[in-house]
Amino acid sequence: MDTTAKPVKLWSAGFIYLLTVGTISAISFGMIGPLIPPYAVSLGATLSLAGVVAGIFSFAALIGRPFASVIGDRFNKKHMLMIFMFLNGLSTVLYAVAPNITWLLPIRIMHGLIFSVSGTINFSLGAEYIPRERLAEGIGFIGITMIIGMAVGPNVGLLIRDNFSYQACFIASGSGIMLASMLLFALKYKYTPPVGRGMGFGKLRFNDLVAVELLPNVIFAALLSLGTGLASSYMIIFGNERGIGNIGLYFVVHAIVVLITRPMIGRMTDKKGVAFAVLPGYILAASAMIIIGASYSLLPILIAASLFAIGAGGSFPAIQTDCLKRLDITRRTVATGTYLIGFDIGMTIGQIMGGVVSDAFNFRTTFTGAGVIMLIGFVCYFFYSRKRPQEKTVDV
Repeated sequence: MDTTAKPVKLWSAGFIYLLTVGTISAISFGMIGPLIPPYAVSLGATLSLAGVVAGIFSFAALIGRPFASVIGDRFNKKHMLMIFMFLNGLSTVLYAVAPNITWLLPIRIMHGLIFSVSGTINFSLGAEYIPRERLAEGIGFIGITMIIGMAVGPNVGLLIRDNFSYQACFIASGSGIMLASMLLFALKYKYTPPVGRGMGFGKLRFNDLVAVELLPNVIFAALLSLGTGLASSYMIIFGNERGIGNIGLYFVVHAIVVLITRPMIGRMTDKKGVAFAVLPGYILAASAMIIIGASYSLLPILIAASLFAIGAGGSFPAIQTDCLKRLDITRRTVATGTYLIGFDIGMTIGQIMGGVVSDAFNFRTTFTGAGVIMLIGFVCYFFYSRKRPQEKTVDV
């Protein structure tokens, strides 16, 4: 029997290079995430309006995901990633010239649309360098680049803002992303045009935009990313309000724990199935949100960061892997894009409702409410996983 057709080696040169470029881009992009709400406030926005400014990005990305799926599945992924990553960086630089909220909002919308394409194709292209036997583990490592960005980026961004200005931070962030796009020139990638599904934007069907069979996973991803949206956008304002110093350590601890645990969770997911990661993931993520809501010092915040890193950090790549395995190889990008629609929905709700609820009530209500919603997600996934414990997957 020939066992050499599908090697189980994960660390190919192409995969390592793509992770390196992705890390540079993620750190650069992560520099601005937590700074958007306070930047909006500095331009005269209320906390509620700042939440809208933060959340409109994810809403725009949500609208763009279906079209990102078509672009990734019908065009050269490497070329499309280079183009849209460069535009991603250029959009980030434009924040620096926004004189008020009226200008900031359309820039934010444009940025979200562009990011939806670059982010979707990044995962889809990376999946082509991962053998099926190690798909959850490999997807987890791609996600780790984003986690590193969320850990290192905000602290670098705060450092630049405190020593220079918001504008300097946006210019530095955008420049880093554009540099990463140019580094993709050296990535070795063999493009194979799609067969039987059409080229370009001709002969489009709804299922080319969104994989309807994956809609349950959209819901489960959304329920988890609600907490990501809250923490990424409001942790700095939350820390300032409660007088918690060094609140940026939340992102550092979160990243370190993900780096340690995600590869192990990924390997176990490949062996034991998606529910192994997702069910306890909901419990841990919900606990983290409730702890944050009740915290007035740094230690419980860091404990919550660890719990959320293990719970959500292990669940996201598991859900995405399930999406990839349930569609054939020609639909990798639509599988990724459909999963990310759920992620965008949760991020949008977390960012917008975070500002609205915190304005009307307080941060304790906001984070505790998110935790309760995740517990509901646990119950839903429990019954869903029992209903389809051994669903067949296709060869990817």
